[in-house]
Amino acid sequence: MWYLKYKYKHSDCIYSPKLQELNLNGYFYYIGEYSKENYTYASAVIQLVGDEKAIKKYIKYLKHHKNIRKIEVYDNIVFVLAKHKKEIILYESAYNPILIYPAPAYLSKEGFEITEVACWDRKVLQDLINSLEKNKTTTYFEILQFNEKKMEEMYISKLLPKLPIKQKEAITLALKNGYYNYPRKVNLDKLAKVSKVSKQTFRENLRKAEAKIIPKFISE
Repeated sequence: MWYLKYKYKHSDCIYSPKLQELNLNGYFYYIGEYSKENYTYASAVIQLVGDEKAIKKYIKYLKHHKNIRKIEVYDNIVFVLAKHKKEIILYESAYNPILIYPAPAYLSKEGFEITEVACWDRKVLQDLINSLEKNKTTTYFEILQFNEKKMEEMYISKLLPKLPIKQKEAITLALKNGYYNYPRKVNLDKLAKVSKVSKQTFRENLRKAEAKIIPKFISE
C-alpha cells in the first residue's frame, strides 16, 4: 500500500482560513462525495477544538457560507455537505473513490491542512501531488511522507488494538455505564461489583485498555 502525508494550504478553502482567524484546530473526516450537474458535493464530519465562543462563531460562519449546502451540529461536532465546482481538478483528484483516507485530516490553527491518504497504485498518489502543486489557489504544499507502508502501520488499523478479553470487557462496561460522562454516572466500585472482580483488578484492566486505545487518537 502506498502512503502519502502532506501539509497544504489553499486560498479557496472553506474551512481552514476561518479556523486560523478564530484560533481553532479541527479534525476533518471525509465521508463521501457525489457529482450533480457541474458540481461535486462532498460530505464530511468536522471536530472542532478550542474556545467555546470561537467554536460557536465558526459554526455560524459555516451556516451562512454559500457553498455549505447542508449542516447538522452536535456541540463541537459538525456534519456538512459542501459544494465544489466540478471543473476544479483539485477536488476531482482529492475525492477520487480509489483513494483511502486512513486518518482524519488535521486542520491547524495556523491555517494548514495535514492530510494522510493511501492507495494501492503509486501513480494515483503521484497524480494527486501534481494536482496539488499545479492548483492555482495553492499557497503552500509540502510532502511529509511518500512511501510504501503496511496497512497495520496506518492510523485506521491502529484504532483497533488487540485487547485481552478482560481489558475489553472493562472498558466496554465503563463506557456503557457512563464512566466517561461528565459528571460520571458510575464509579469504579460499582463497575468492579458488576464485573465480579476486585476494585484494584478492575482498575488495572481499565487503565491498561485506556493506555492502548487513547494514544491512537493523538496525531503524531
